[in-house]
Amino acid sequence: MLRTFIAISAAILLNACASNPTITTAPPELATATADARALTHWEAKGKVGLRFLGQSISATYRWQRQDGDFSADAAGPLNQGFTTLVGRNGLVTVENAWLGRHESADGEGLLQALTSIRVPLSHFNAWFMGWPKDSKTPVQTLPSNEGVREFNENGWQVRITSEQMIQGYRIPERMIVSQEGTRLVLSLNEWTPSTPATTQTPGLSP
Repeated sequence: MLRTFIAISAAILLNACASNPTITTAPPELATATADARALTHWEAKGKVGLRFLGQSISATYRWQRQDGDFSADAAGPLNQGFTTLVGRNGLVTVENAWLGRHESADGEGLLQALTSIRVPLSHFNAWFMGWPKDSKTPVQTLPSNEGVREFNENGWQVRITSEQMIQGYRIPERMIVSQEGTRLVLSLNEWTPSTPATTQTPGLSP
């Protein structure tokens, strides 16, 4: 059970299974963005997820930081249970948990698959968090207002932006769903802050 919970915590960072979420539509009169968030190379997002995975249900908070092409993240369940960090830097991915210790690999997707049984496209999430595909040539479909904002399929995953928000002149997702063959993550962005290399920090093992 303990190992399963830790696997769930790691999966929260990138993908997992959530049951039948209610679609939230985008605000019809959301202001026009004054800048493109996709051009930013440093930012931090915080939020919550509701999750059903391996027969277990869990709620959790997360933090994801983009640092150029790298990332660092952490996630934890209620009362900080299963606190897990995930760092991708210089071609290496490191997963660290107080109970399971530290795991590092040049194959980050393989490492996450070993821990969660799901192969996650780690290199795509910096772009997906901004609500767009990593590859600019990936087709993007605009959705009817009662279904959300837009969706696209990339690297075998479907990404649906169900609502957006305006923060500091940037239009970014408020809620999104990432799914693949029954695997489903519902992710909300409650806080988002653009930053600079000097102010971005790497999360440690304790919050």
